[in-house]
Amino acid sequence: MDPMQSDVNDQSIEYKNSKWFSMNKRIEGLVHKVNISNIQIIAREIMNQNLISGKGLFCQVIMKSQIEFPRLSNIYAALAAIINSQFPDVGLLLVKRVVLQFKEAYESKNKEQMEFSSKFLAHLVNQTVVYDVLAVNILLLLLGNPESDNVYVAVKFCLQCGSSLLEFSPLIFKEVFKEFNRVLRKGAVEKRVQVLILKLFVVKRSEFKAYPGIIDELDLVEVEDQVTHEVSLLHEFDPETCLDDFKSDLEFDELPCEGFGSMSLGVDGN
Repeated sequence: MDPMQSDVNDQSIEYKNSKWFSMNKRIEGLVHKVNISNIQIIAREIMNQNLISGKGLFCQVIMKSQIEFPRLSNIYAALAAIINSQFPDVGLLLVKRVVLQFKEAYESKNKEQMEFSSKFLAHLVNQTVVYDVLAVNILLLLLGNPESDNVYVAVKFCLQCGSSLLEFSPLIFKEVFKEFNRVLRKGAVEKRVQVLILKLFVVKRSEFKAYPGIIDELDLVEVEDQVTHEVSLLHEFDPETCLDDFKSDLEFDELPCEGFGSMSLGVDGN
């Protein structure tokens, strides 16, 4: 190879690496700043990054942030829903990775990780990023192995997305509550978990009025713009972790996505 051409190639790789690093830091900074009041602005700025190349980075950052700040799970899910409406591949990859995270936590009996990942999935169901069959899968898996920790996570999960399940899958949801009732009758779980199940029954009787699936401030994607993915615990899928790493053949000469200010996000366009 011509030495001059080699220098150009080296500089090109160095340039791309620099752009990749900058995009990573930019996405990380934006996700860390997101809150209810700025979520639409943050979503637009993230979508103006090269998300086609950076979808692995986005998923990695938002999952890490959700574990660090689980109380913000509904905000992270709303952010994912906005981005999913324009970049469905990003939303699908995120759902797959969070499902894998949940399955790994379940298999290793890591209660805390099960709580975190199931909470994120509950809000992704609420935001219709993924169909509610996934939520039913999770509940039946946990209640099918009714150890105290599993049932505890199932109750918490049900409180988080029960409103959506009651609305969209009432008959299947009724079967789920029969499972909760069986667990309660057997009396094999810890007393504190039995108390939680009884609380859940009260909440269901009130039709989850105190536990809405989506608060008004986060109901941001118009129905016609929603993209919902079909993912099940029974599916085998690749987390595509190779997307998290820099590759010299990445293209950064594509223009960033323009025109997201006019998207139907339930805003007045200001």
